[in-house]
Amino acid sequence: MKKVVILATCLLAVAACQKYSPIQPDGGKEDTSAYDVRITPVFTKATETSFEEGDAIGVSISRTTGTFATNEKLVYQSGAFSGSLKWYAEGAQGSRISAYYPYSATVPTSFSVQTDQSQGTSTSDFIAGIKEDVLPSAYAVTLPFRHKLTRIVLNVTNNAGGEPASISLGGAKLGVKLDDTFTATVDPESATGAIKSWKQANNTYVLILPPQTVALVASVITAGGNELTQVLQETALAPGKQYTINMIVNPADLKVAFSGEIEGWEDGGEIGGDNTIIEKLSDGYILYHEDKYTVAKMKDGKWWMTQNLRYVPEGITVGDALTNVTAGVYYPVVVNSENTAAEFSKNIEVITARGYLYQAEVALGLKVGDLTTVAAAQALEGAQGLCPKGWHVPTSADIQNLVGKVAGLTTIESPYNPNKADCLIVDLNADGFNMDAFGAISIQDNTKTAGTFMGWAKGYPDKISSGMFCGSSYGGVTYNTKDEPDSGIKNLQFYGFMPMTNKATEADYTCNGSKVSYRIAAPLRCVRNE
Repeated sequence: MKKVVILATCLLAVAACQKYSPIQPDGGKEDTSAYDVRITPVFTKATETSFEEGDAIGVSISRTTGTFATNEKLVYQSGAFSGSLKWYAEGAQGSRISAYYPYSATVPTSFSVQTDQSQGTSTSDFIAGIKEDVLPSAYAVTLPFRHKLTRIVLNVTNNAGGEPASISLGGAKLGVKLDDTFTATVDPESATGAIKSWKQANNTYVLILPPQTVALVASVITAGGNELTQVLQETALAPGKQYTINMIVNPADLKVAFSGEIEGWEDGGEIGGDNTIIEKLSDGYILYHEDKYTVAKMKDGKWWMTQNLRYVPEGITVGDALTNVTAGVYYPVVVNSENTAAEFSKNIEVITARGYLYQAEVALGLKVGDLTTVAAAQALEGAQGLCPKGWHVPTSADIQNLVGKVAGLTTIESPYNPNKADCLIVDLNADGFNMDAFGAISIQDNTKTAGTFMGWAKGYPDKISSGMFCGSSYGGVTYNTKDEPDSGIKNLQFYGFMPMTNKATEADYTCNGSKVSYRIAAPLRCVRNE
Protein backbone atom coordinates (compact mmCIF):
# COMPACT_ATOMS: atom_id res chain seq x y z
CA MET A 1 0.00 0.00 0.00
CA LYS A 2 1.32 3.42 -0.87
CA LYS A 3 1.13 6.71 0.96
CA VAL A 4 -1.60 8.65 -0.76
CA VAL A 5 -5.10 9.71 0.18
CA ILE A 6 -7.67 7.38 -1.33
CA LEU A 7 -9.77 9.27 -3.82
CA ALA A 8 -11.89 6.79 -5.77
CA THR A 9 -12.89 8.43 -9.02
CA CYS A 10 -15.93 7.01 -10.75
CA LEU A 11 -17.56 4.06 -9.10
CA LEU A 12 -17.71 0.94 -11.23
CA ALA A 13 -21.04 0.23 -9.60
CA VAL A 14 -22.58 3.49 -10.82
CA ALA A 15 -23.92 3.25 -14.33
CA ALA A 16 -24.81 6.92 -14.28
CA CYS A 17 -21.16 8.01 -14.31
CA GLN A 18 -21.65 7.86 -18.06
CA LYS A 19 -24.57 9.15 -20.07
CA TYR A 20 -27.57 7.10 -19.11
CA SER A 21 -29.21 4.75 -21.58
CA PRO A 22 -32.26 2.76 -20.52
CA ILE A 23 -31.49 -0.64 -19.02
CA GLN A 24 -33.99 -3.38 -19.69
CA PRO A 25 -35.01 -5.50 -16.68
CA ASP A 26 -34.11 -9.15 -16.84
CA GLY A 27 -37.13 -10.45 -14.96
CA GLY A 28 -34.80 -12.02 -12.39
CA LYS A 29 -33.87 -14.79 -14.86
CA GLU A 30 -30.25 -13.94 -15.56
CA ASP A 31 -27.54 -16.33 -14.41
CA THR A 32 -25.90 -14.23 -11.72
CA SER A 33 -23.47 -17.06 -11.00
CA ALA A 34 -21.71 -16.05 -14.21
CA TYR A 35 -20.62 -12.78 -12.59
CA ASP A 36 -17.41 -12.35 -10.65
CA VAL A 37 -17.67 -10.86 -7.16
CA ARG A 38 -15.95 -7.49 -7.42
CA ILE A 39 -15.51 -4.89 -4.71
CA THR A 40 -14.77 -1.19 -5.12
CA PRO A 41 -13.35 0.14 -1.84
CA VAL A 42 -14.08 3.53 -0.36
CA PHE A 43 -12.74 4.78 2.94
CA THR A 44 -15.04 6.47 5.44
CA LYS A 45 -12.02 8.13 7.03
CA ALA A 46 -9.10 9.87 5.33
CA THR A 47 -5.88 7.91 5.50
CA GLU A 48 -2.27 7.83 4.36
CA THR A 49 -2.86 4.46 2.75
CA SER A 50 -4.80 3.49 -0.30
CA PHE A 51 -4.90 0.17 -2.03
CA GLU A 52 -2.47 -0.39 -4.86
CA GLU A 53 -2.14 -3.08 -7.50
CA GLY A 54 -1.61 -6.49 -5.93
CA ASP A 55 -3.00 -5.73 -2.46
CA ALA A 56 -5.27 -8.50 -1.19
CA ILE A 57 -8.31 -8.64 1.07
CA GLY A 58 -10.18 -11.55 2.63
CA VAL A 59 -13.89 -11.67 1.73
CA SER A 60 -16.71 -13.68 3.29
CA ILE A 61 -20.33 -13.84 2.09
CA SER A 62 -23.20 -15.17 4.17
CA ARG A 63 -26.96 -15.49 3.60
CA THR A 64 -29.89 -16.60 5.71
CA THR A 65 -29.52 -20.01 4.06
CA GLY A 66 -25.91 -20.32 5.21
CA THR A 67 -22.36 -19.35 4.37
CA PHE A 68 -21.58 -18.92 0.68
CA ALA A 69 -17.89 -17.96 0.87
CA THR A 70 -15.30 -17.76 3.62
CA ASN A 71 -12.08 -15.78 3.46
CA GLU A 72 -11.86 -15.73 -0.31
CA LYS A 73 -8.78 -13.86 -1.50
CA LEU A 74 -9.54 -10.91 -3.79
CA VAL A 75 -6.72 -8.87 -5.32
CA TYR A 76 -6.79 -5.16 -6.16
CA GLN A 77 -6.56 -4.44 -9.89
CA SER A 78 -7.69 -1.41 -11.90
CA GLY A 79 -9.66 0.16 -9.06
CA ALA A 80 -11.47 -2.93 -7.76
CA PHE A 81 -10.83 -6.18 -5.90
CA SER A 82 -11.54 -9.38 -7.82
CA GLY A 83 -10.55 -13.04 -7.94
CA SER A 84 -12.04 -16.42 -8.79
CA LEU A 85 -15.11 -15.98 -6.57
CA LYS A 86 -18.41 -15.88 -8.48
CA TRP A 87 -21.87 -14.92 -7.28
CA TYR A 88 -24.49 -17.49 -6.30
CA ALA A 89 -27.27 -18.18 -8.78
CA GLU A 90 -30.19 -16.92 -6.67
CA GLY A 91 -30.10 -13.33 -7.84
CA ALA A 92 -32.96 -12.08 -5.67
CA GLN A 93 -31.42 -13.24 -2.37
CA GLY A 94 -29.46 -10.65 -0.44
CA SER A 95 -26.30 -11.37 1.49
CA ARG A 96 -23.86 -9.94 4.00
CA ILE A 97 -20.36 -9.18 2.73
CA SER A 98 -17.46 -8.69 5.11
CA ALA A 99 -13.91 -7.92 4.07
CA TYR A 100 -10.66 -7.05 5.79
CA TYR A 101 -7.10 -5.95 5.03
CA PRO A 102 -4.37 -7.16 5.22
CA TYR A 103 -5.26 -10.65 3.98
CA SER A 104 -4.22 -13.71 5.95
CA ALA A 105 -4.70 -17.44 5.31
CA THR A 106 -7.46 -17.59 7.92
CA VAL A 107 -9.92 -14.92 9.02
CA PRO A 108 -8.03 -13.13 11.76
CA THR A 109 -9.28 -13.08 15.33
CA SER A 110 -6.23 -11.13 16.45
CA PHE A 111 -3.78 -8.62 15.03
CA SER A 112 -0.59 -6.91 16.16
CA VAL A 113 0.91 -3.57 15.21
CA GLN A 114 4.57 -3.22 14.34
CA THR A 115 6.95 -1.67 16.84
CA ASP A 116 8.94 -0.06 14.02
CA GLN A 117 6.59 2.03 11.90
CA SER A 118 9.27 4.47 10.79
CA GLN A 119 8.88 3.39 7.14
CA GLY A 120 5.10 3.81 7.14
CA THR A 121 1.98 2.76 9.02
CA SER A 122 0.16 0.71 6.37
CA THR A 123 1.25 -2.70 7.68
CA SER A 124 -0.06 -1.78 11.15
CA ASP A 125 -3.40 -0.38 10.00
CA PHE A 126 -6.12 -3.03 10.20
CA ILE A 127 -9.04 -2.05 7.94
CA ALA A 128 -12.39 -3.78 7.47
CA GLY A 129 -15.84 -3.27 6.04
CA ILE A 130 -19.26 -4.92 6.20
CA LYS A 131 -22.29 -4.37 3.97
CA GLU A 132 -25.75 -5.91 4.36
CA ASP A 133 -28.45 -6.83 1.84
CA VAL A 134 -26.13 -7.10 -1.15
CA LEU A 135 -27.64 -8.62 -4.29
CA PRO A 136 -25.60 -10.42 -6.97
CA SER A 137 -24.79 -8.13 -9.85
CA ALA A 138 -22.45 -7.62 -12.77
CA TYR A 139 -21.45 -4.38 -11.08
CA ALA A 140 -18.83 -4.01 -8.39
CA VAL A 141 -20.05 -3.74 -4.81
CA THR A 142 -19.20 -0.45 -3.13
CA LEU A 143 -17.81 -1.45 0.25
CA PRO A 144 -16.93 1.21 2.83
CA PHE A 145 -13.77 0.31 4.75
CA ARG A 146 -13.12 1.62 8.26
CA HIS A 147 -10.00 1.85 10.34
CA LYS A 148 -10.31 -0.37 13.39
CA LEU A 149 -7.31 0.80 15.39
CA THR A 150 -6.13 4.16 16.77
CA ARG A 151 -3.97 6.75 15.03
CA ILE A 152 -1.69 9.23 16.78
CA VAL A 153 -0.42 12.39 15.08
CA LEU A 154 2.58 14.06 16.71
CA ASN A 155 3.15 17.72 15.91
CA VAL A 156 6.77 18.39 16.82
CA THR A 157 8.42 21.70 17.58
CA ASN A 158 12.12 20.92 17.52
CA ASN A 159 14.30 23.36 19.46
CA ALA A 160 17.13 20.87 19.91
CA GLY A 161 18.76 21.35 16.48
CA GLY A 162 19.03 18.74 13.77
CA GLU A 163 16.39 16.18 12.87
CA PRO A 164 15.51 13.76 15.68
CA ALA A 165 16.91 10.27 15.20
CA SER A 166 13.60 8.78 16.33
CA ILE A 167 10.32 9.66 18.02
CA SER A 168 8.44 6.88 19.82
CA LEU A 169 5.51 6.22 22.11
CA GLY A 170 5.92 3.48 24.68
CA GLY A 171 3.79 1.73 27.25
CA ALA A 172 1.08 0.51 24.85
CA LYS A 173 -0.10 -3.04 24.35
CA LEU A 174 0.63 -4.17 20.79
CA GLY A 175 -2.02 -6.84 20.29
CA VAL A 176 -5.68 -6.64 19.28
CA LYS A 177 -8.59 -9.05 19.54
CA LEU A 178 -11.12 -9.01 16.70
CA ASP A 179 -14.71 -10.27 16.87
CA ASP A 180 -16.79 -11.48 13.92
CA THR A 181 -17.68 -7.88 13.00
CA PHE A 182 -13.97 -6.93 13.16
CA THR A 183 -14.54 -4.76 16.20
CA ALA A 184 -11.10 -4.28 17.75
CA THR A 185 -10.28 -4.43 21.45
CA VAL A 186 -6.87 -4.51 23.03
CA ASP A 187 -5.49 -7.92 23.95
CA PRO A 188 -4.61 -7.53 27.63
CA GLU A 189 -2.25 -10.51 27.41
CA SER A 190 -0.24 -9.07 24.53
CA ALA A 191 3.24 -7.65 24.81
CA THR A 192 3.93 -4.01 25.69
CA GLY A 193 6.38 -2.08 23.57
CA ALA A 194 7.58 1.23 22.23
CA ILE A 195 6.34 2.14 18.75
CA LYS A 196 8.66 4.13 16.54
CA SER A 197 6.72 6.72 14.50
CA TRP A 198 6.81 7.50 10.79
CA LYS A 199 7.76 10.99 9.62
CA GLN A 200 4.82 11.92 7.44
CA ALA A 201 5.88 15.51 6.75
CA ASN A 202 8.05 18.22 8.20
CA ASN A 203 7.46 18.26 11.95
CA THR A 204 4.61 15.73 11.66
CA TYR A 205 4.94 12.12 12.77
CA VAL A 206 2.27 9.41 12.94
CA LEU A 207 1.82 5.91 14.32
CA ILE A 208 -0.91 3.28 14.76
CA LEU A 209 -1.64 1.44 18.00
CA PRO A 210 -4.45 -0.71 19.39
CA PRO A 211 -7.38 1.06 21.08
CA GLN A 212 -6.79 1.00 24.83
CA THR A 213 -6.61 3.04 28.01
CA VAL A 214 -2.96 3.78 28.62
CA ALA A 215 -0.48 6.29 30.01
CA LEU A 216 1.86 6.59 27.05
CA VAL A 217 5.54 7.43 27.38
CA ALA A 218 6.87 9.84 24.75
CA SER A 219 10.52 9.34 23.81
CA VAL A 220 12.71 11.39 21.48
CA ILE A 221 16.31 10.62 20.54
CA THR A 222 17.77 13.92 19.38
CA ALA A 223 20.22 14.41 16.55
CA GLY A 224 22.91 14.72 19.21
CA GLY A 225 22.04 11.32 20.70
CA ASN A 226 20.22 12.52 23.83
CA GLU A 227 17.15 10.53 24.86
CA LEU A 228 14.34 12.68 26.24
CA THR A 229 11.22 11.16 27.76
CA GLN A 230 7.96 12.24 29.34
CA VAL A 231 5.02 10.25 30.72
CA LEU A 232 1.62 11.38 29.42
CA GLN A 233 -1.59 11.31 31.39
CA GLU A 234 -3.68 8.17 31.13
CA THR A 235 -6.08 8.43 28.20
CA ALA A 236 -8.78 6.20 26.69
CA LEU A 237 -7.90 5.72 23.02
CA ALA A 238 -10.93 4.69 20.97
CA PRO A 239 -10.98 2.59 17.77
CA GLY A 240 -11.18 4.47 14.49
CA LYS A 241 -10.18 7.72 16.17
CA GLN A 242 -7.27 10.07 15.69
CA TYR A 243 -5.53 11.90 18.53
CA THR A 244 -3.07 14.76 18.23
CA ILE A 245 -0.11 15.22 20.55
CA ASN A 246 1.95 18.41 20.58
CA MET A 247 5.64 17.92 21.41
CA ILE A 248 8.26 20.53 22.13
CA VAL A 249 11.78 19.13 21.98
CA ASN A 250 14.32 21.24 23.85
CA PRO A 251 18.04 20.42 24.17
CA ALA A 252 17.59 19.12 27.72
CA ASP A 253 13.91 18.30 28.11
CA LEU A 254 10.70 17.28 26.39
CA LYS A 255 7.28 18.87 26.79
CA VAL A 256 4.30 16.84 25.61
CA ALA A 257 0.55 17.41 25.80
CA PHE A 258 -2.58 16.18 24.06
CA SER A 259 -3.97 18.99 21.97
CA GLY A 260 -7.55 18.48 23.06
CA GLU A 261 -10.59 16.74 21.68
CA ILE A 262 -10.57 13.49 19.80
CA GLU A 263 -10.86 13.95 16.08
CA GLY A 264 -12.19 11.52 13.54
CA TRP A 265 -9.69 10.04 11.13
CA GLU A 266 -11.11 12.56 8.69
CA ASP A 267 -11.39 16.24 9.50
CA GLY A 268 -14.82 17.04 10.85
CA GLY A 269 -15.17 14.35 13.48
CA GLU A 270 -16.25 10.78 13.71
CA ILE A 271 -18.21 9.51 10.75
CA GLY A 272 -21.14 7.33 11.78
CA GLY A 273 -24.82 7.20 12.54
CA ASP A 274 -27.75 8.28 10.43
CA ASN A 275 -27.77 10.97 7.76
CA THR A 276 -23.99 11.38 7.74
CA ILE A 277 -21.98 12.44 4.73
CA ILE A 278 -18.40 12.46 3.53
CA GLU A 279 -17.78 15.10 0.88
CA LYS A 280 -15.04 14.79 -1.72
CA LEU A 281 -16.24 17.68 -3.85
CA SER A 282 -12.93 18.24 -5.59
CA ASP A 283 -13.07 14.63 -6.71
CA GLY A 284 -16.69 14.81 -7.79
CA TYR A 285 -18.46 12.64 -5.27
CA ILE A 286 -20.05 12.34 -1.86
CA LEU A 287 -20.49 9.26 0.32
CA TYR A 288 -23.93 9.14 1.93
CA HIS A 289 -25.47 6.25 3.85
CA GLU A 290 -22.45 4.23 2.69
CA ASP A 291 -23.35 4.80 -0.96
CA LYS A 292 -21.46 6.91 -3.43
CA TYR A 293 -23.06 9.70 -5.49
CA THR A 294 -21.40 11.78 -8.17
CA VAL A 295 -21.77 15.56 -7.82
CA ALA A 296 -20.92 18.57 -9.97
CA LYS A 297 -20.67 22.31 -9.49
CA MET A 298 -22.91 23.73 -12.17
CA LYS A 299 -22.71 27.14 -13.81
CA ASP A 300 -25.27 28.48 -11.33
CA GLY A 301 -22.47 28.24 -8.76
CA LYS A 302 -24.08 25.42 -6.75
CA TRP A 303 -23.13 21.81 -6.12
CA TRP A 304 -25.77 19.36 -7.35
CA MET A 305 -26.06 15.62 -7.04
CA THR A 306 -25.73 14.23 -10.56
CA GLN A 307 -27.36 10.93 -9.65
CA ASN A 308 -30.82 10.25 -8.30
CA LEU A 309 -31.11 9.33 -4.64
CA ARG A 310 -31.33 5.58 -3.96
CA TYR A 311 -31.78 5.59 -0.18
CA VAL A 312 -34.70 3.86 1.52
CA PRO A 313 -35.61 5.38 4.89
CA GLU A 314 -35.95 3.02 7.84
CA GLY A 315 -39.42 1.53 8.18
CA ILE A 316 -40.40 1.91 4.52
CA THR A 317 -41.01 -0.99 2.15
CA VAL A 318 -40.38 0.02 -1.46
CA GLY A 319 -43.62 -0.05 -3.45
CA ASP A 320 -44.10 -2.24 -6.52
CA ALA A 321 -47.84 -1.90 -7.12
CA LEU A 322 -49.75 0.99 -8.68
CA THR A 323 -52.63 0.34 -6.27
CA ASN A 324 -50.39 1.13 -3.30
CA VAL A 325 -50.80 4.90 -3.49
CA THR A 326 -49.15 5.69 -0.13
CA ALA A 327 -45.98 3.56 -0.27
CA GLY A 328 -43.82 6.68 -0.05
CA VAL A 329 -40.98 5.13 -2.07
CA TYR A 330 -41.29 3.10 -5.29
CA TYR A 331 -39.02 1.12 -7.56
CA PRO A 332 -37.79 2.90 -10.71
CA VAL A 333 -39.63 2.75 -14.02
CA VAL A 334 -38.33 1.16 -17.23
CA VAL A 335 -39.73 0.12 -20.59
CA ASN A 336 -40.74 -3.54 -20.71
CA SER A 337 -38.93 -6.00 -22.96
CA GLU A 338 -41.63 -5.75 -25.66
CA ASN A 339 -41.42 -1.94 -25.79
CA THR A 340 -45.18 -1.77 -25.22
CA ALA A 341 -45.46 -0.19 -21.77
CA ALA A 342 -43.64 0.96 -18.67
CA GLU A 343 -43.14 -1.27 -15.64
CA PHE A 344 -41.36 -1.35 -12.29
CA SER A 345 -37.83 -2.74 -12.15
CA LYS A 346 -36.17 -4.33 -9.14
CA ASN A 347 -32.96 -4.89 -11.06
CA ILE A 348 -30.08 -3.65 -8.90
CA GLU A 349 -28.34 -2.14 -11.92
CA VAL A 350 -31.45 -0.17 -12.82
CA ILE A 351 -31.83 1.05 -9.23
CA THR A 352 -28.19 2.12 -9.20
CA ALA A 353 -28.59 4.02 -12.45
CA ARG A 354 -32.05 5.53 -11.92
CA GLY A 355 -32.59 5.69 -8.15
CA TYR A 356 -35.93 5.25 -6.39
CA LEU A 357 -39.11 7.30 -6.83
CA TYR A 358 -40.26 9.33 -3.81
CA GLN A 359 -43.57 10.91 -2.92
CA ALA A 360 -43.03 14.52 -1.82
CA GLU A 361 -43.81 14.07 1.86
CA VAL A 362 -41.19 11.31 2.19
CA ALA A 363 -38.64 13.21 0.08
CA LEU A 364 -39.15 16.14 2.46
CA GLY A 365 -38.54 14.02 5.55
CA LEU A 366 -42.16 13.28 6.54
CA LYS A 367 -44.59 10.38 6.19
CA VAL A 368 -47.33 10.14 3.59
CA GLY A 369 -50.38 11.85 5.08
CA ASP A 370 -48.46 14.25 7.34
CA LEU A 371 -49.15 17.37 5.28
CA THR A 372 -52.63 18.71 6.04
CA THR A 373 -52.24 22.50 5.73
CA VAL A 374 -50.80 25.00 3.28
CA ALA A 375 -48.77 26.61 6.07
CA ALA A 376 -47.04 23.30 6.79
CA ALA A 377 -46.24 22.88 3.09
CA GLN A 378 -44.87 26.41 2.83
CA ALA A 379 -42.63 25.83 5.84
CA LEU A 380 -40.80 23.03 3.98
CA GLU A 381 -39.03 25.35 1.55
CA GLY A 382 -35.35 24.37 1.50
CA ALA A 383 -35.92 21.35 3.78
CA GLN A 384 -33.10 18.86 4.18
CA GLY A 385 -35.58 15.99 3.90
CA LEU A 386 -33.85 12.78 2.81
CA CYS A 387 -30.81 14.73 1.63
CA PRO A 388 -27.45 14.59 3.42
CA LYS A 389 -26.64 17.07 6.16
CA GLY A 390 -25.63 20.36 4.53
CA TRP A 391 -27.76 19.62 1.44
CA HIS A 392 -31.45 20.19 0.71
CA VAL A 393 -34.34 19.33 -1.56
CA PRO A 394 -34.22 21.92 -4.40
CA THR A 395 -36.25 25.10 -4.00
CA SER A 396 -38.02 26.92 -6.81
CA ALA A 397 -35.17 29.46 -6.74
CA ASP A 398 -32.59 26.67 -7.12
CA ILE A 399 -34.51 25.28 -10.08
CA GLN A 400 -35.17 28.64 -11.70
CA ASN A 401 -31.57 29.83 -11.35
CA LEU A 402 -30.39 26.63 -13.01
CA VAL A 403 -32.87 26.17 -15.88
CA GLY A 404 -34.50 29.61 -16.14
CA LYS A 405 -37.95 28.40 -17.17
CA VAL A 406 -40.39 27.22 -14.49
CA ALA A 407 -44.12 26.79 -15.15
CA GLY A 408 -46.06 29.35 -13.13
CA LEU A 409 -43.03 31.61 -12.56
CA THR A 410 -41.49 34.32 -14.68
CA THR A 411 -38.85 32.91 -17.04
CA ILE A 412 -35.41 34.35 -16.36
CA GLU A 413 -32.06 34.11 -18.03
CA SER A 414 -29.92 31.36 -16.53
CA PRO A 415 -26.51 29.88 -17.41
CA TYR A 416 -28.31 27.05 -19.20
CA ASN A 417 -31.13 29.14 -20.64
CA PRO A 418 -29.59 32.47 -21.71
CA ASN A 419 -32.30 33.09 -24.34
CA LYS A 420 -35.19 32.51 -21.90
CA ALA A 421 -36.51 29.67 -24.04
CA ASP A 422 -36.31 26.02 -23.00
CA CYS A 423 -33.38 24.66 -20.99
CA LEU A 424 -31.73 21.92 -23.04
CA ILE A 425 -30.67 18.69 -21.35
CA VAL A 426 -27.63 18.47 -23.60
CA ASP A 427 -26.31 21.74 -22.12
CA LEU A 428 -26.84 20.57 -18.54
CA ASN A 429 -25.21 17.22 -19.27
CA ALA A 430 -22.22 18.84 -20.94
CA ASP A 431 -21.33 20.01 -17.44
CA GLY A 432 -21.96 16.59 -15.91
CA PHE A 433 -25.57 16.94 -14.70
CA ASN A 434 -26.52 13.51 -16.07
CA MET A 435 -30.20 14.40 -16.51
CA ASP A 436 -32.64 12.15 -18.32
CA ALA A 437 -36.37 11.49 -18.34
CA PHE A 438 -36.56 8.85 -15.62
CA GLY A 439 -40.34 8.59 -15.45
CA ALA A 440 -42.60 8.82 -12.40
CA ILE A 441 -45.70 7.33 -10.81
CA SER A 442 -48.62 9.67 -11.46
CA ILE A 443 -51.07 9.88 -8.56
CA GLN A 444 -53.14 12.96 -9.23
CA ASP A 445 -54.29 13.65 -5.68
CA ASN A 446 -54.99 11.95 -2.38
CA THR A 447 -58.43 10.76 -3.46
CA LYS A 448 -56.98 8.37 -6.05
CA THR A 449 -56.82 4.65 -5.32
CA ALA A 450 -54.38 3.78 -8.10
CA GLY A 451 -51.53 5.44 -9.93
CA THR A 452 -50.30 5.22 -13.50
CA PHE A 453 -46.85 5.01 -15.04
CA MET A 454 -45.64 8.35 -16.35
CA GLY A 455 -43.17 8.51 -19.19
CA TRP A 456 -43.90 5.86 -21.79
CA ALA A 457 -45.50 6.93 -25.07
CA LYS A 458 -46.29 5.02 -28.27
CA GLY A 459 -44.44 7.61 -30.30
CA TYR A 460 -41.16 6.76 -28.51
CA PRO A 461 -41.67 3.12 -27.52
CA ASP A 462 -38.05 2.25 -26.74
CA LYS A 463 -37.52 4.80 -23.96
CA ILE A 464 -39.03 6.67 -21.06
CA SER A 465 -39.66 10.12 -22.51
CA SER A 466 -40.93 12.27 -19.64
CA GLY A 467 -40.79 12.54 -15.87
CA MET A 468 -40.74 14.81 -12.86
CA PHE A 469 -38.39 15.51 -9.95
CA CYS A 470 -39.15 16.39 -6.35
CA GLY A 471 -38.78 19.94 -5.01
CA SER A 472 -39.38 21.73 -1.71
CA SER A 473 -41.11 25.04 -2.60
CA TYR A 474 -44.89 25.15 -2.22
CA GLY A 475 -46.66 25.63 -5.56
CA GLY A 476 -50.38 25.39 -5.01
CA VAL A 477 -53.36 23.68 -3.39
CA THR A 478 -56.77 22.25 -4.20
CA TYR A 479 -59.38 21.38 -1.60
CA ASN A 480 -61.96 18.62 -1.47
CA THR A 481 -64.54 21.33 -2.09
CA LYS A 482 -63.30 24.07 -4.41
CA ASP A 483 -62.05 27.18 -2.56
CA GLU A 484 -63.14 25.81 0.82
CA PRO A 485 -60.08 25.12 3.05
CA ASP A 486 -62.31 23.67 5.77
CA SER A 487 -63.18 20.81 3.42
CA GLY A 488 -59.63 19.52 3.67
CA ILE A 489 -56.61 19.19 1.39
CA LYS A 490 -57.13 17.25 -1.81
CA ASN A 491 -53.81 18.02 -3.44
CA LEU A 492 -50.66 20.05 -2.81
CA GLN A 493 -48.05 20.97 -5.38
CA PHE A 494 -44.34 21.65 -5.09
CA TYR A 495 -42.03 23.07 -7.72
CA GLY A 496 -39.74 20.47 -9.28
CA PHE A 497 -38.00 19.54 -12.52
CA MET A 498 -39.73 18.11 -15.58
CA PRO A 499 -37.31 16.54 -18.09
CA MET A 500 -38.77 15.73 -21.51
CA THR A 501 -37.14 13.57 -24.18
CA ASN A 502 -40.17 13.20 -26.45
CA LYS A 503 -38.31 14.84 -29.30
CA ALA A 504 -36.74 13.54 -32.49
CA THR A 505 -33.16 14.24 -31.47
CA GLU A 506 -31.23 14.51 -28.20
CA ALA A 507 -30.29 18.08 -29.05
CA ASP A 508 -33.96 19.03 -28.51
CA TYR A 509 -34.50 17.32 -25.14
CA THR A 510 -35.59 19.81 -22.47
CA CYS A 511 -35.52 20.13 -18.70
CA ASN A 512 -37.63 22.95 -17.29
CA GLY A 513 -39.29 23.53 -13.95
CA SER A 514 -42.85 22.44 -13.23
CA LYS A 515 -45.39 22.03 -10.46
CA VAL A 516 -45.46 18.46 -9.13
CA SER A 517 -48.41 17.02 -7.21
CA TYR A 518 -47.33 15.83 -3.79
CA ARG A 519 -48.58 12.25 -4.26
CA ILE A 520 -46.65 11.81 -7.52
CA ALA A 521 -43.59 9.61 -6.95
CA ALA A 522 -40.52 11.06 -8.65
CA PRO A 523 -36.71 10.97 -8.48
CA LEU A 524 -34.88 13.20 -6.01
CA ARG A 525 -31.69 15.18 -6.51
CA CYS A 526 -30.15 17.23 -3.69
CA VAL A 527 -28.40 20.60 -3.88
CA ARG A 528 -25.72 21.75 -1.45
CA ASN A 529 -26.46 24.58 0.95
CA GLU A 530 -24.60 27.79 0.16
